Amino acid sequence: MPAEPPKPEPPKPVPAYVQAAQRRRRIPLWAMPVLAGLPLWGYVYVRTLEPAPVENDPFELGAEHYASSCASCHGGTGLGQGVVPALANGEVQATWPDFRDQLYWVKTGEEGWPSDTYGAQPKTKNSATMPAFGATLSEQEIAQIVLYERRELSDDVAPEGEEDVLLAIASGEMTFAEAGVGELSEKAGITEADLEG
Repeated sequence: MPAEPPKPEPPKPVPAYVQAAQRRRRIPLWAMPVLAGLPLWGYVYVRTLEPAPVENDPFELGAEHYASSCASCHGGTGLGQGVVPALANGEVQATWPDFRDQLYWVKTGEEGWPSDTYGAQPKTKNSATMPAFGATLSEQEIAQIVLYERRELSDDVAPEGEEDVLLAIASGEMTFAEAGVGELSEKAGITEADLEG
């Protein structure tokens, strides 16, 4: 008689960790690109939290130069003090309707201004003595200060084209001489040759 084939062994039970893996939901295919893009999104998000610093912004540089060179006399907000004239609340524009006159005044100071009065009012020179900044600051830095004073401290709207020329000087693309002589400077006897010195 032929031998009976052996009975098959009962299947081994599937371990619990394998059963759990088989029951677990799979990650949908559409989620794969989303998951892959998360690091990039995180990088972009973090970079947008703070604006990138603007290097060589003439207005910001003007604020820094004003704080270090002018604020001690004219005040941080340009309100002036004692015999030192105010720059705020439209005073800059009232005194210097043409920015070119103000540029020359800041460059040469009271000593270099050829007239006994200055500005459009006209104001008499006083004992406060506006210093000449032409020896310590470049034309570009002086233009940055004037830009800051006229834009930030004065409440008046700049005449058309004025800020473009000031920005060109403050950026080093133009010189005082190329901007020309202002009306008050011309009346005081200042020439284009004086601007070059």
